[in-house]
Amino acid sequence: MKANISPVKAALVFFVFTLYFYLLLFTLVPWLQSNYTLNPALYWFITGYFLFMPIFLVAVLMSAREGGKSLREILDSLNVRLLSKKEWAWAIAGLLACFVSTGLVFGASYALSAYCGFRPISTTPWFMEISPFHGKDALLLLVWLPMFFFNIAGEELLWRGYIQARLPGGYWPLCSLLWLMFHLPFGFELLIILVPIIVIVPYVYYKTNNTLAGVFIHGLYNGPVFVAVALGLIH
Repeated sequence: MKANISPVKAALVFFVFTLYFYLLLFTLVPWLQSNYTLNPALYWFITGYFLFMPIFLVAVLMSAREGGKSLREILDSLNVRLLSKKEWAWAIAGLLACFVSTGLVFGASYALSAYCGFRPISTTPWFMEISPFHGKDALLLLVWLPMFFFNIAGEELLWRGYIQARLPGGYWPLCSLLWLMFHLPFGFELLIILVPIIVIVPYVYYKTNNTLAGVFIHGLYNGPVFVAVALGLIH
């Protein structure tokens, strides 16, 4: 049986993981950089494992505490099920809305840069350096892929499948606001770019009550673009 969660408790979970994110950026990342000479992308990949694996595990463990013993029971508790036709429609519409809205953000940034002298929005967080992978470096995507799984699955299972599902009345605007807080470590400029997906994914979950809808949008919004940048297909 799913237990209700108060807005205060929900905010506390997001706040703890936001602080933990900052802690990793100011401890683990500098330590890796000072002790190991690696492809710059690996510093983020390693940090991502330390960040997103605990998020994934917390979602599963909190579900298990409510009585989920089998994998099927845990998935049911976290609202993970195959998408219906209606849910597919919401998921696809949400993904398209994310791309269109993000495009509008970049368009506004370009216009402000071209006609008002503002600096274009940076798409790279202050702690991350991603340059195209050449030759054997393309194999680094094999290191990225499991981290990407824990990133998408972990966030969607905890933020949507556990927390949002247990907030009375859906509270999707609160979930958007708290998810925005979690992204504060990425920096203000990237927050502007992320506003569309941060609003749309919780709303789509509110309409579908299916965690896979968020996984679909979040994964296809982030993953292919990163791979294209890493392989030098886009800049």
